[in-house]
Amino acid sequence: MSKFKKVAKHDLFNLIILHVAVSCEKMKNDCNESQKYLANHEDKISNRLVAQYLDKNSLELIFILQKPENFNAESDTFAGRTDISVMSSDTLKNRSAYLTIECKRLDGGKTLNKKYVKEGITRFVEHPPRYSSYYGKSIMLGYIVKAINGISENTKKIDDIQRELLAGVQISEMQFVSDDGKGFTRYHCTYQGKDIIDVELAHLFYDFSSVVDKKDS
Repeated sequence: MSKFKKVAKHDLFNLIILHVAVSCEKMKNDCNESQKYLANHEDKISNRLVAQYLDKNSLELIFILQKPENFNAESDTFAGRTDISVMSSDTLKNRSAYLTIECKRLDGGKTLNKKYVKEGITRFVEHPPRYSSYYGKSIMLGYIVKAINGISENTKKIDDIQRELLAGVQISEMQFVSDDGKGFTRYHCTYQGKDIIDVELAHLFYDFSSVVDKKDS
């Protein structure tokens, strides 16, 4: 069985999520040891995470930054660029066969929470979608760049915003899955609508607030 066919059974999907969690923890630990802190900048955090951690794996997976999405032949443009695309041997047979990770900064404030929805979740569930979810699953990765008093409370704020902004989309409960006690928290939510393919999003939040360069905060 090919690697990504296991996604339907959650096997590889969960393995990728675990790899993301472990990679984030390693990066935070290395930041503390080297005192080479993270810029408060989405792309720079993603660049380091992919180049030095995610793409160094034994899973036979490739993590690609900034992949163009949905080519428009009329305008010779792409609808967008995914933050991280996860590719396997399946991708060589079918260029659409990959998983997408969309990354956003969070600080507990309304501005970044709204961007998480409008410039993140929406791109998977709008019609037509700007980002594909070939296997019906994708990942939202929230970088916590400022200490938040309660991830669950902020997740509820995000949930309120998505229900307000995503009119016509049936949104399930934002289901808590796990909290490793080291900065990584996981939720899942499903999205359904007559104009979209059903999508399951894993909402992953990692607390980098202690290693974000204070001059950028």
